[in-house]
Amino acid sequence: MARQAPKTDVLRALFARSGNQCAFPGCCHTLINNKNQFIAQVCHIEAASKGGERYNPEENDEQRRSYENLVIFCYAHHIETDDVEQYSVKSLIRIKKDHEQKFINSDFKFNDAELSKITNEMEIYWSDIDRRNRFEHVYLNSGLAMKVNGSDDFFEVMENVIESISGISNFLKSFKNSDEMLMRDLALLLSRIGISFDAVNDIAYYDNPFVNRNWELHNVGAENLIRRLQIDIVHLKIKFLEEYIKNNEDDSDAREYLEREKEVLNDYAGLAIYFD
Repeated sequence: MARQAPKTDVLRALFARSGNQCAFPGCCHTLINNKNQFIAQVCHIEAASKGGERYNPEENDEQRRSYENLVIFCYAHHIETDDVEQYSVKSLIRIKKDHEQKFINSDFKFNDAELSKITNEMEIYWSDIDRRNRFEHVYLNSGLAMKVNGSDDFFEVMENVIESISGISNFLKSFKNSDEMLMRDLALLLSRIGISFDAVNDIAYYDNPFVNRNWELHNVGAENLIRRLQIDIVHLKIKFLEEYIKNNEDDSDAREYLEREKEVLNDYAGLAIYFD
């Protein structure tokens, strides 16, 4: 699932306590102009996405879009507060608190239709990701550009991850098969140059570097790594779905998905072992 936009009731509370002013100290820039247009930005104190300013990996998506993590700035001060050295999480929380305290009894309201428009604006980021990847990639015409689809939801991203793990597994198996063919390839090579393979056959397998080459890497290390990844992916999906369903109780597809994944992890919990 793409990053989630703030809920309407959260935005309603933010605007109610904003006084229709940018929260930056001393700034009187209005949030809504006389044409009822939103001319500011709803900003995250701790970034909504990895790589963003003050991103906190310990937070979940609900915490990132919560009232406590959002503040409204004009465009200029949104850019200025991207300076994480000067504007820490603590300082932005103080700015938000001080600003809202001034308008705690404000009766400023904003209709739900406009709030929905703002919610849509929060999704513009993912549209920008799509545009940049599809039309503005530095190596767009080279045939080498990797696809980044900002419209993919959580489940689609997870399926891509699972597909990639399957690809890695197949890749490792091809190396294993190649190593297992070394003795045959060596025999063919020697026969082409007129050398008997009998002497090679007389060498004990444990002294022959072409027999069971990288056996432990192929049959132990690689297998354990792939299994560990498979378990962690299922575990991650369940953790996400638990939080998602708390806020989307009517999503029957997600509930069904969760039940399936719970059974898979249950089997792993009781049966998964390391290859040795």
